[in-house]
Amino acid sequence: MRKLKLCSLELINVPYKSQLTRAGEFQGWKCLLFSVLFYISSACQEKGTEQGSQITAYSLDTVIIDSKDRILDLSGYMQRTDLNTDERSFFLYNRHDHSIDEINLDRKTFVRSFPLDAEGPNGVGQYIFALQSLKDNLLFLKSIPFSSVIDKSGRVVQKVNWLSAKDSLGGPFGDVPPRTELIVDIEDWRVVGTNLDFMKETAFLGVFSVLDNRVKNIDIDSKNSFSGYFLKAGTNFRPPWVYLTSDDNHIYVTHEYSNEIILFNPAGELVKVVDYEPKLTPKRPKLPEILNGTREQIRKEQRKLGEQVYFQPPVWDKVNRRYFRLSAQWIYGDGSDETASFPKARVFLSVLDAEFDLVGEVELKELFSANYKYFAKDGKLWVSQNFSDELGFFVFDL
Repeated sequence: MRKLKLCSLELINVPYKSQLTRAGEFQGWKCLLFSVLFYISSACQEKGTEQGSQITAYSLDTVIIDSKDRILDLSGYMQRTDLNTDERSFFLYNRHDHSIDEINLDRKTFVRSFPLDAEGPNGVGQYIFALQSLKDNLLFLKSIPFSSVIDKSGRVVQKVNWLSAKDSLGGPFGDVPPRTELIVDIEDWRVVGTNLDFMKETAFLGVFSVLDNRVKNIDIDSKNSFSGYFLKAGTNFRPPWVYLTSDDNHIYVTHEYSNEIILFNPAGELVKVVDYEPKLTPKRPKLPEILNGTREQIRKEQRKLGEQVYFQPPVWDKVNRRYFRLSAQWIYGDGSDETASFPKARVFLSVLDAEFDLVGEVELKELFSANYKYFAKDGKLWVSQNFSDELGFFVFDL
């Protein structure tokens, strides 16, 4: 099969027709359906292949979930959510009553809710910062100072406590839990987590064997991707946000100010660092002019970074064996309108093949928040959204 690099991209907008897509009654929202035609007018040769062309079309649908009068928690850009392995159930944490809600995406409806205990033998803590769906109908809930694996009855199956762990030399691991955390193997309860070294301006990955109670730290910033983006206002650090995601293939570490994807295998061993050449955005923002300043100075530096490019993590499309990745450029107002506080965004979709070669990218013209959780389902990209307190999704079909 020939492998083609994208050299030029022509975008043709086609008028869309309105349609309503949801289970149950819902008025006021329309389903957008439009087609965009990519034409790669001149493809680069790679590895001796001859020139060729490729045509790809995609459509966009809007799906609204029937909540059945359940008040779903749509705060925090729905980052405390996850899709299960069969791609049917979408789980989201509900802080209103400290519970987990389950949505059936095939039927587009709320299914059930199960409560959580904050304390006691099945206590998971008062605050949930992240949720991960595991096999065998288990869920991982990140909290502070410990995290928990629970079944769908809310019973705690396994506790994960980094603070009681030892490092590779037998000393205390530390007094700060990881900022991000994932279960990567429930057979021997292996957990990975990322944390930052603010003084050295770098990041590391901790691989925690729960049964051995040992943590091994791995430096993940061999190319100094994180250095130069650690902003500080007074005593408050504002480092780049680090994303930690995984699937059956890899563990992925990325951060908001770089297109680099740091790959680990499920054992926590470094595989490689992916570094591709986007066409529609820079690979990374220019380094800030001020790293340590007043709150207003640092706020302006953050705005400058976001106006150049802001990357989110890749997600694996197992149907078509490719990756989707969203990035954005924030558009701020002049201070006299609401965009100064709530900026708009130009949103871009990049598609990479299984070897992480960039095969296409396009700007998504619809206005939607670029911060919401997204995933691949049935070969399509699903981006969660809050539609006037209704849970919904933009579904891109390439």
